[in-house]
Amino acid sequence: MEKEKAVALNNEGARHFFNQSFVKAEECYLKAYAIDPDNISLLNNMGLFYQQQKSISKAINYFEKAIAITVKPHFLVNLGNALSMDGNYELAWKKYLEASERFPEHENAKVSMAKLATHIGKLDQAVHLYQSILESNPSEKHKVQLVKVYMKMKAWEKAIQLLNTLDFDGGEGELWFLVGQCELQLKNFGLALKYFKSALAEEPDNTSFRHYLAITYLGMGNVEDGLDQLKKNERLAPENPAILTDIGIVYLSKGDVETASNYLKKALNIAPDFKKALYYKSQINSAQQKQN
Repeated sequence: MEKEKAVALNNEGARHFFNQSFVKAEECYLKAYAIDPDNISLLNNMGLFYQQQKSISKAINYFEKAIAITVKPHFLVNLGNALSMDGNYELAWKKYLEASERFPEHENAKVSMAKLATHIGKLDQAVHLYQSILESNPSEKHKVQLVKVYMKMKAWEKAIQLLNTLDFDGGEGELWFLVGQCELQLKNFGLALKYFKSALAEEPDNTSFRHYLAITYLGMGNVEDGLDQLKKNERLAPENPAILTDIGIVYLSKGDVETASNYLKKALNIAPDFKKALYYKSQINSAQQKQN
């Protein structure tokens, strides 16, 4: 009867957690734990709760308690995730590897290893892992992750080749965006323009997509169209210091120091420590001092 009460409290806590009622979730979990501290589902849920709350040491503790009772692949992966968040990459890797070796069918263990390898810069290893995953599950989401690894490696042609195997049937602004970035790096400006415009057709309010379209225009020497795109971004996100700084830099390149200074001032009013704006503001100040 008491254990049934603990199960009910665990389920109630999970509902509160899902609804982001975190205080109520913790209350339920702690009450359930006081009744049945060996409930592995509860221990795992408490680990996930404290991980979300950034109480990583508590999360690790509860995941370890669950594993001490029953070893399950998602418990090992969850522990690995918490250890990774804590910066203990070596031990996190061991937990993912253990999950992968003990439960070969558990794909998420290998995916977690690939993500960690990418994060810590072991890109060749990440490629190998994603290729292994794709042999058994050639899903688009895994292909996209491999594309992003290739892009980190600056293997632009490989990234494009893999992107060309994906299905672009609409609603795929992110995919067009990735192709555009690769073509931009290869200085295929016309193709980059085409793909960034396709991305924006799917998500017209995406400031990242529009930023890259602006960069492409500027790379082609088309300053006015580049500036026009940056100003559209300003209308979408008027409090974004990066956007304001980029506009200021373009005006500076045009020789309009006054307008450039005004934009940099706006950026620094929003984010006084924004390094890029500080740098160009100092460049303007130095140039003006020399003239005086």
